[in-house]
Amino acid sequence: MKKATVIKYLEYASLCKLKAKDYKVLLFILSELIDLKYSSFNQNKIAEQLGLTKSDVSKSLRRLEEYQILSFTWTSPRKKLVGFVPYSDDELDELITEKVEENVGNSFFDDWDD
Repeated sequence: MKKATVIKYLEYASLCKLKAKDYKVLLFILSELIDLKYSSFNQNKIAEQLGLTKSDVSKSLRRLEEYQILSFTWTSPRKKLVGFVPYSDDELDELITEKVEENVGNSFFDDWDD
């Protein structure tokens, strides 16, 4: 994956409502996916290496999937591959723009006095 594309994925992730644990999991997976399109991960090993519970890792993976940052492909009933949702750079730019506009709109109205 190109460096510029990785930066766009991280920029998009930074605009999503993720928790610190989600970023830890994302960065752990990112380190594996720099050179690969998909990889297989053991949630127990991720949890152990990051000092999280397996439940935390599972929830983080679910959130990263909900925000369409990561995608999963089942290879067997108990095993799946993890990869980034395959966006083009232009699609990532659009997602980033949408999130920025959404976040600016939300913060503007949060400070609005009646």
